Amino acid sequence: MDKNINFFSTTISEKAKSNVLETLNDGRISAGKKADLFEEKLMEYGLLNPVTTNSGTVTMHLALNAAGIGNGDEVIIPAQTFIATGLVVLYCGAKPVFADINLNDGNISVESIKSKITKKTAAIIPVHWGGYPCDMDEINKIAKEHDLCVIEDAAHAFGSKYKNQLIGSISRFTSFSFQAIKHLTTGDGGALCCKNEIDHEIVKRLRWFDIDRDNSKVGVLGEREYDAINVGYKYHMNDIAASMGIGNLEIINDKLKYIRRLAKIYDENLKDVDGITLMEYNPLS
Repeated sequence: MDKNINFFSTTISEKAKSNVLETLNDGRISAGKKADLFEEKLMEYGLLNPVTTNSGTVTMHLALNAAGIGNGDEVIIPAQTFIATGLVVLYCGAKPVFADINLNDGNISVESIKSKITKKTAAIIPVHWGGYPCDMDEINKIAKEHDLCVIEDAAHAFGSKYKNQLIGSISRFTSFSFQAIKHLTTGDGGALCCKNEIDHEIVKRLRWFDIDRDNSKVGVLGEREYDAINVGYKYHMNDIAASMGIGNLEIINDKLKYIRRLAKIYDENLKDVDGITLMEYNPLS
C-alpha cells in the first residue's frame, strides 16, 4: 500500500505536449521563433518586456548585472526564501543582508528593510511568499527615497495581483520561475520583466553572451558579426521549453482558479483547529 501523499503535481496541457512534439519534429530546438513567440504571449498576458531564460535563478542574476550591482554593494533580501535569492547576490560579489519577515503573511517586513539600509545598500529583492504579494507601494517608496533597485522575486507569484496590478508590471525588475512545480512550467526556465526599455535591451544581450541577436549580421561564413562589450552568459530559453510554456499559458487561468479553490478548502477546514493560525489573505490583492 502506497503511504506517500502527493503535495503537488506538474500540469502539462495537451497543447503543450503537441507543441513540444511539433518543435522536435521541426528540428529547430535552440533559442528561436518559439522563444520569441512565448515572450509575445507573456506580454499579451500583461507582463512588461519579458525576457525568457533557462531558469528563474538566472533572471535575478541578469537583473543585478543590468543594475550594476557588484563588489562592495549590499542587497536586502528576506530571511525566509529559497537559497537562490541569496546566491545570485553572491554571484555578483555583493553581500546579501537578511531582513525579517511578517509572521502574518511570510513576506519581507517593510520596517525591517528600513533598519537594514546602509550607505552600501544598492538593491532590495522582495519575495512574494506563496504567491502573496509584498507591500510593493511601501517597498518602492523606500527604494525611491534611497535610490535603490527593486527586483521582485516572483517565483511563486505568476498571475498574482497587487492592488489590481499584475505582478510583473510594477517594479524595475520582476523575476519569474517556470520550474517543474510552478503554476506555469516550461520544465525548467524563467522570465525577467523589465519596466524600462534600456534595461530590456541590456538584459536581452546579457542572456546570450552580450550579443545583440536582433541586429548582428550573419557573415558569409555563417558567423554573426558582433562586438561584446560586457561579460555575457548562456542563459537563454530553448524552443522546446518555450513550446511547452506557450501551451501551458493557454490554461493558466483555469489552473490558478483550481489552486485558489483548493486554498479555500484548506482555510475553511483549518480555521477552527486549535494551535493553527492561518496566514493573512486579502482578496483585493
